Amino acid sequence: MMENPNNMSYQKTIRNILQNILTRFKERDIEVDVNLVVFAVQLLARDMRLGITKCDLNNLTACTINRFIDDIISGYTDPKNTTMANLKMIWLMKTTREIKLSYVQEKYEQIFQQQLQLLIQDILQYPENCSKVQLDQLFAKMQVLIVVCYNLGCPKNHVLLKLTAQALNSVIGRTDLQNYVLKKKYHRLEYLKRLAATVSGIVIYHNDGPDGDRENVRYVIGDLMMAQKNTSEAIETTLKRLHHLRSICHSVISEQLDVDTRENIIVYRVPLEKLQWLNQYSITFSIQERCLRLLQENFESTAYLLNRERERYDCVVAKINETLVMRTAIESELVFPHFVYLGEVWNNLNNYLNHIVELNKLREQLEPLVTNEIEEAAKSIAKEIHALGQRQKYPQKRTILELMDAVKDYKTEADFCSIAQTDVKECCALTLAMTNGLLLPATIEHNICTNVDIKFGFRDKSYLRVAEIYFEKFINSFRKVVFTNANVALLFNLADAMIAHDLYRKKPKPAKSKDFNGQTEMVVTNDLSVPNWINVTWNVWDYHRDTIHKAEIRKRQTHDSQTKISFGRRNAQNQTYNTRQHY
Repeated sequence: MMENPNNMSYQKTIRNILQNILTRFKERDIEVDVNLVVFAVQLLARDMRLGITKCDLNNLTACTINRFIDDIISGYTDPKNTTMANLKMIWLMKTTREIKLSYVQEKYEQIFQQQLQLLIQDILQYPENCSKVQLDQLFAKMQVLIVVCYNLGCPKNHVLLKLTAQALNSVIGRTDLQNYVLKKKYHRLEYLKRLAATVSGIVIYHNDGPDGDRENVRYVIGDLMMAQKNTSEAIETTLKRLHHLRSICHSVISEQLDVDTRENIIVYRVPLEKLQWLNQYSITFSIQERCLRLLQENFESTAYLLNRERERYDCVVAKINETLVMRTAIESELVFPHFVYLGEVWNNLNNYLNHIVELNKLREQLEPLVTNEIEEAAKSIAKEIHALGQRQKYPQKRTILELMDAVKDYKTEADFCSIAQTDVKECCALTLAMTNGLLLPATIEHNICTNVDIKFGFRDKSYLRVAEIYFEKFINSFRKVVFTNANVALLFNLADAMIAHDLYRKKPKPAKSKDFNGQTEMVVTNDLSVPNWINVTWNVWDYHRDTIHKAEIRKRQTHDSQTKISFGRRNAQNQTYNTRQHY
């Protein structure tokens, strides 16, 4: 379809396009994510409908480039543009890191350390000969540190500070506080950490249960229960709405297509281009549903850990109750470790709550990308296609092979094996391959590639039979549809694989007849001269290596007697056939 142009010239064209787009956005006072624009240009340039690969890359005209630029700018600002909505959703899920619990824990821990560093240094700087006023200041700062470090509530709340002071006073008295400032700084820091963990556990324990002071002391378990319920309901509500919208698109497309797998004929009442219009909305709803499913999986994983941590919390509280029951005086070494552990569990619960909050923030960014205008447009187009199909008296007929051959001129260098890294079994692969991207739900899945672990979805067994009969054409068509359609590539998370391949097929480098000076002379045998009449090319050192290799194989061959059954069996260790010694 196209020849190999100069790749450097094309890259320069892409850079000019990017610069032009960013300049025009700046002129319109539109704030954009530069990396998102780069991602969009690189991906859409390879799209056979929207991009520039359908033109001769050797002779890109100014009209073609301007049309491509105008499409990207108008699509970025158009709330009805499904392709740009798909790009924004995938880019959001690709760049956000808060979806992982481990990252959220590290992020909040780093923020806390930065915020508390000044307060900790202030506590550690008190001199050894502190006055009473300075000790009172130190005692007050310790209270604030404990409240903030373990998220017990607002550090400005005087009731909470009073409760913390009571717990702190039960652990370290005035004499102990005087001894504290006599310690070396690194000993002070370690003691301060243990002290904060113990005191926080005491405050948490005394405010546990229904009699706790909920107005002044934070009750993280109640916050977690509410966050779990609200997050679960919000995700489920959005998923139901998307499933309903996607079902509308699928039902309308399905009723306009009639595939006869016996005659290998497809009958459609509405032009396929019209169905492609509705299919864009179906892809958008599917992409948002996949993104929300990923959020839901991470949420459920965190919810599971949260439930286990709540059980651990109840267990620690019960253990403290068991230790304190019927006792008036208890040694600190007996009960303080339980308070420390209770503070650690409380911190873990806070981490899980922070992760749920971050997931909700991500959900709130994701949901508005599919605007109300997109939903209304999808419903309107579905009604229009349904009415048009009912008025159509003479449907069109084409063979399945004709439809697959329609994409034979599409060029792509993307690796087919990269499809194994994603999930393509939810939609019918045969329908997608022969209609250039139409999505219909699959009911069965099957791996028809023996050398690659890819499970394809099909509507029924008759579709699977057609794919197996025309296996080569099906695979070739499926690969070209997936890697030349930006929306389909985004749906299957193959955008990076689509961008990774070069738009130009590079010519293989010619083989070298001479290498560095230390290499022996190559004997080239295609010059028809008498000494070189054997049609091989060899090297002296290659000959030596081959001789040594054969000698090693010979040494590993077995010499024991063998039966007729074992004769001719391949030895898996050295990949040679065992020789028979006794005849």
